[in-house]
Amino acid sequence: MTGLSTPSTDRAEAAEGHPAMRQAVRLAVRYGYLVALVIAVVTGAVPGGRISEAVWILAGITAFTIDRPWRTHLRTLFDWLPLIGALLVYDYTRDLADKLGMPLRMTELADADKWLFGGTVPTVWLQQHLAGDGQPWWTPIIGLVYTTHFIVPWAVAAAFYVYSRPLWTRYMRRIVLLSYLALLTYILVPAAPPWYASREGVIPEAVQRISGFGLGMVSPDVSSQWLEENGNYVAALPSLHTAFAVLVTVTLWPLVRSWWLRIPLALFPAAMAFTLVYGGEHYVVDVLLGCVYVAITALLARAWERRSRPAGAGPSAEVPVNSVQATR
Repeated sequence: MTGLSTPSTDRAEAAEGHPAMRQAVRLAVRYGYLVALVIAVVTGAVPGGRISEAVWILAGITAFTIDRPWRTHLRTLFDWLPLIGALLVYDYTRDLADKLGMPLRMTELADADKWLFGGTVPTVWLQQHLAGDGQPWWTPIIGLVYTTHFIVPWAVAAAFYVYSRPLWTRYMRRIVLLSYLALLTYILVPAAPPWYASREGVIPEAVQRISGFGLGMVSPDVSSQWLEENGNYVAALPSLHTAFAVLVTVTLWPLVRSWWLRIPLALFPAAMAFTLVYGGEHYVVDVLLGCVYVAITALLARAWERRSRPAGAGPSAEVPVNSVQATR
């Protein structure tokens, strides 16, 4: 009979409606998370401390895997907790050099930059020619680049975790190894950034701390206070900001096939290096050594992976981003 529903047709219509409903929920949760993240970045709530970053990362992974079984979300927590713990240890021990009374290096780095650039400290030259007596209109762009250090490496980690756990494992191995190699250097050879060296009179010229942090949405006083509370004036050598930017680029480069996507990848470390030197956060020597530390990290990680690979197993192939499948 036409116009009348039967139990079988009701069940068929319900089955057809469920995928659409699930898709709607999936999109609502994902876009809701992205909107909340953008608001948090613009208002200065992100970046925060390591715990805050971890909460946002885990929330993002949950949002983009909301339709997976609850056991998957529990596994996510157990996968990330040891790594977050290792990075928390890094945070609490990176100023150990100050507590141990190790001599703080200031003149050596300034002299090295002067030797490289004919007697001129690049930070001083850039600020005199580009900053003048204040902060130009494009300072928020500097802030955007600076802020990516607290977001992009972890966004890459979260994306890898959602779509390819093997890639995530390799990437996070390098993140932790790079962090601890830098930490060891901070403890043994504590070094001050240009802004601190200027404040102590090692650099005669005034050096502003121009990070542009807050993207123009947060007052300079608030952003300066955040940098003072979360920064480390004995951790200039090497530049971990540069190292993380380079690591992101070299990790994503073989996974990206489109040449136009490789342009921002190539520009990312260069923009970060300019931001750090211009902003008074690092010397050029720090930036160059950050690149060297990425190379050392890659060599050590690959040696470990070759050593731990089962006998007879071939080398792991890189998988293009557009063909990476979820391996959950």
